[in-house]
Amino acid sequence: MGSGGRRRVGVGRWNGWVQVTPAIQVNGVTRRFAKPSGEVFTALSNVDVEIAAGSFVSIVGPSGCGKSTLLNLIAGLAPADSGSIRVYGEALAGLNRRAAYMFQQDALLPWKSVLENVALGLEFRGINRSARAATAADWIRRVGLEGFDSSYPHQLSGGMRKRAAMAQAFLVDPDILLMDEPFSALDVHTRLRMESELVSLWSGTGKTVVFVTHDLEEAIALSDEVIILSAGPASKVAGRFSVDLPRPRNLIDIKTEPRFQEVYRVIWKTLREEVLKTHV
Repeated sequence: MGSGGRRRVGVGRWNGWVQVTPAIQVNGVTRRFAKPSGEVFTALSNVDVEIAAGSFVSIVGPSGCGKSTLLNLIAGLAPADSGSIRVYGEALAGLNRRAAYMFQQDALLPWKSVLENVALGLEFRGINRSARAATAADWIRRVGLEGFDSSYPHQLSGGMRKRAAMAQAFLVDPDILLMDEPFSALDVHTRLRMESELVSLWSGTGKTVVFVTHDLEEAIALSDEVIILSAGPASKVAGRFSVDLPRPRNLIDIKTEPRFQEVYRVIWKTLREEVLKTHV
């Protein structure tokens, strides 16, 4: 999509024109890891990615291509060995304070209730107990967990735990939501419901979502753009594809639509080449 992609958040003006800053700019980023043997493994090499503010972007690629590594770099959980990352125009140094992270395995604390888990971000920010409880209760209702405020994580189904994790992430009102295969462990029907609820919560908020998945169909159904990483090691961006399916989208039936199938075939051609490289 490059610099001419979708833009929804203006942050300045110049000669009467709205100047728009991307939510995320990854410029020439390389990330290396030291193996136990002492050998250096290059996970990502000279990666360039620009993500428009307010967009929903999915990152796909073969297993081990560095999708989660890239997400961790954007989150500020790990430093790049070279290159730079900018968040809404500002150089990222340390944790990305404008982002919330939803992991593949939810991070709910087993000794805290649903209400306490959902309110955790506000507790860290020093918000008083009554105010954070009221806000958390509202989000619990919005994700369909009303009546489970006092339940503990072990008393919830997998889908309910994901609902609580989504409420936890949205409650702190992040500008960016980073999601690392958040629904991969769910059964297909629960997964579809969670995808629909995610899009419903995101729509109209202006928030930027970066969504890592191994499932190309999921990526297309949810996203404005799909980014493909090449087979590793030293993964690069192998392709970027705009998804021009209109919104709102009926995720239940969207995969049967002819335009969906056309978009899938185009993107799969590139992804297939990278997947086959891992079997050589």
